[in-house]
Amino acid sequence: MNQALGCLCGALVLLGSLVPNVAFAAACHPVSSSAQSLTAPEVDSLIKTTAAIAATRTVANTTIAVVDRVGNVLGVWQTTPGSAYNVTIRSGISGASGGLEGTPVPSTYAAIAKAITGAYLSSSGNAFSTRTASFIVQKNFIPTLRNSASGPLFGVQFSQLPCGDFVQKNSLDTDPPGIGPRRSPLGLSADPGGFPLYKGGKVVGGIGVVVEGSLYTLDLNPINVDSDIEEIIAEGGSRAFAAPACIRAEKITAGGFNLRYSDVKSVPAVPPATAVLTAAASGGYVSATGYYDDGAGPLPGQAYGEIGSGYRLQSAAGGLGSEFVGRRGVVLTDAAGTTNRFPPSNGSVGDLDDDEVAVILQQALGVANQARAQIRKPLNSPAEVTISVVDVDGTILGVVRTPDAPVFGTDVSVQKARTAAFFSRPDGLADLGAIKNGFDYAARAKTFFGLPGSASGLGKAVSARAIGNVSRPNFPDGIEGKPRGPFSSPTSQWSPFNVGLQLDIVAPQVLASIGSSPSGICTSDSGGGPTDVGINNGIQIFPGAVPIYRGSTLVGAIGISGDGVDQDDMIASLGLQRAFLALGGRFDTDPGHAPSAIRSDRLAVPGPGTLRYVQCPQSPFISSQAQNVCNF
Repeated sequence: MNQALGCLCGALVLLGSLVPNVAFAAACHPVSSSAQSLTAPEVDSLIKTTAAIAATRTVANTTIAVVDRVGNVLGVWQTTPGSAYNVTIRSGISGASGGLEGTPVPSTYAAIAKAITGAYLSSSGNAFSTRTASFIVQKNFIPTLRNSASGPLFGVQFSQLPCGDFVQKNSLDTDPPGIGPRRSPLGLSADPGGFPLYKGGKVVGGIGVVVEGSLYTLDLNPINVDSDIEEIIAEGGSRAFAAPACIRAEKITAGGFNLRYSDVKSVPAVPPATAVLTAAASGGYVSATGYYDDGAGPLPGQAYGEIGSGYRLQSAAGGLGSEFVGRRGVVLTDAAGTTNRFPPSNGSVGDLDDDEVAVILQQALGVANQARAQIRKPLNSPAEVTISVVDVDGTILGVVRTPDAPVFGTDVSVQKARTAAFFSRPDGLADLGAIKNGFDYAARAKTFFGLPGSASGLGKAVSARAIGNVSRPNFPDGIEGKPRGPFSSPTSQWSPFNVGLQLDIVAPQVLASIGSSPSGICTSDSGGGPTDVGINNGIQIFPGAVPIYRGSTLVGAIGISGDGVDQDDMIASLGLQRAFLALGGRFDTDPGHAPSAIRSDRLAVPGPGTLRYVQCPQSPFISSQAQNVCNF
């Protein structure tokens, strides 16, 4: 894997293969031991307070959306109801074109996407805003720093898509809050003006604000301090539910840099009751087709982890199975909270059986419980992630989470696993060529890797990190003047709204799903109709997934998301290795890693260097001095 890491002894591979008795560090802020949620009166007060702050600014119509932690829309408000307006997607990058650049979208959907982003990216250990998202998805990290690699979550904006078969969908009529995670109309947002909402130290939702006449955009220059009216209104209106200061993004580091949370230097004062009443009288709730019905008024949110939220801790008394009892395992449930939606299952063609899937999930969960988190406070907290296993065809065979994992990682872990399985398949390039907008990318990949025109696949075991390596606007990543990766849009046209393959293969269904009945599949055939090739909720192009092999035969993939990309890589790769050993360690019969000779770091690439397979962090464990844990 990372050949520079040196030799790993078997004792280190096995270290802590059982869940440790982790001594959790004291939180930097009080965290309630009970579930938390927004009440309907709180939603109403929050929205009308935000509207009152908007009324003090010289802005036109303002749209405000509030969601709960699992993405249920609890209210959408406009300060001038009956006057719908669109905002245009525009990055502001010179020459950027294609993709979603220039697309008009209803302000209601833009506000919902912002609110979902604040809720989904955050947890009790980290509070991320849409400005944070802007900071970590651009082609350089940090943005404006020349010749630096891309953001650590490059591509995450194209998750939680309105199409697909994983995130839950509201009906086109009214649909009261229910199980999550819910879809977002535009994926995740990088446009400042979206924040998480907290009660008792726990995430209870998110708020998003859009002002008429604005663009749906991102912050290209985080070095300066903006005066963003949408951010000012959103942060001022939600101050009663503000994130604890010690976990805001500026207290979190990635790659040695502190992240960004907000450019608001002076949060607006709470408006007097008379101002709130005046704003309420002039504004009103408005519908967002497929997400919220204005006749519903303010709705109460679901409490994450409780019946009805779609997430529950598996316990001996929970009636949800026993695979993860005692391992801090949270599973996705039905609305009644009694059925695990994704229990360990047999592969569709018998490649992996349910017992093997259970062991893989258990061992990866054990690694997560030991791993030192990257994007959480306090320091030395365990990683909080979602773990997903799929078969060769992308069928979900099992999903499990740790209790406080950010919600965005649920969908992303599945995307990552499917990406690794799809591109490792012998027919991956053939299927890519059959997808609308995919043919040119398949042809470019063959040219880039020196494969014959008749090749139907890449011929190697491909990790999510490797696919990310060739999905950047420069190869090697971040080096100006170098050619684009074969899965990137042209450098002259590239923007976070036009990244290349990742967006192009889902764009027709994403656009078709805005305001209409969503498809259960995001990929389209040449005619634009949905087609199932095993990546139904799209692909993901940042690290955290590896394919699973039995001997030299591909049988599936494992994907991780939630707590730092190197941590994601380690939990996937080390979890799979521990599972292989736990199942017997027999190369030809037990599922494990691909033979080193066929991994994607052996693919020939133009110029010096190779693709990466996985990269694990230094000193990765809380209660151990083990190093070099991913070299096998």
